[in-house]
Amino acid sequence: MQPTHYVRIWADRAGESHFQDVSLDVSVSPAEPGVAELWVSNPVDVDRAHFVTVQAFDQEPDWHCAPRRQFVVFLDGWVRITVSDGESRTLPAGTVVLVEDVSGRGHVTEHEPGERRVLLLPLVATAE
Repeated sequence: MQPTHYVRIWADRAGESHFQDVSLDVSVSPAEPGVAELWVSNPVDVDRAHFVTVQAFDQEPDWHCAPRRQFVVFLDGWVRITVSDGESRTLPAGTVVLVEDVSGRGHVTEHEPGERRVLLLPLVATAE
């Protein structure tokens, strides 16, 4: 079984953003007869799911911070994300990214040309 994982983008105290690969702990969930065995992570509290179509963008992408802590699931095409420490990754459709760089310099996002579809899953706000 391949581990369940996601890519995290976070900002350090100096405001520089970085990538981190995160593997999730999973456990076997009892399966119903006729259903394949399920490997399930601990639940993550999310607010509301938003299905979004990102319109074609004919300008040079710019640095921006995430508007809130949220999972972003890229449903089609590829995306290239550059974080402020200089690392860049090209991610295929199906990649799950947790964006947490809500302050600092942020990151740059470039999409495959044309409209792109993403699923946004904002995390429930917690007191820090």
